[in-house]
Amino acid sequence: MASDYPDRKPIEEIESTISSIKKMLMVGAIFAAVGYLLVGAALFFELTEFHPLLENFFSTYTDTSLAGGSGGTRGGAVNGALAEIHKWPSTLLWLKLGGVGHILLGIFISLAAIVRALSVMPHRLSYEMERAQE
Repeated sequence: MASDYPDRKPIEEIESTISSIKKMLMVGAIFAAVGYLLVGAALFFELTEFHPLLENFFSTYTDTSLAGGSGGTRGGAVNGALAEIHKWPSTLLWLKLGGVGHILLGIFISLAAIVRALSVMPHRLSYEMERAQE
């Protein structure tokens, strides 16, 4: 009766698969690092640029809301301050969502590399067991 076990992969194929797994892990780590940098940049800009703009606006124009409503006519300075404030949320959102997306993609690539490594382990283990018996 023939063996029900699959044939072993050649050792060269196993070694090339392991090197491609290492490359996948490196790419996943790079994506995750870029993601963390984007999220960190978003937090940095939010704390150093956006919050001071809000504090300055609320201390200078106490009778005007961020939506632009006020009891009277507004000058160009108020409109300029509002325009400056309103451009930041979209930039911060882009940085945060881009960062989270990069982090998730890095995790996915790393998990795919782990699955590939687990699929190679029985073949590699058979070579190691054969070598240990010699």
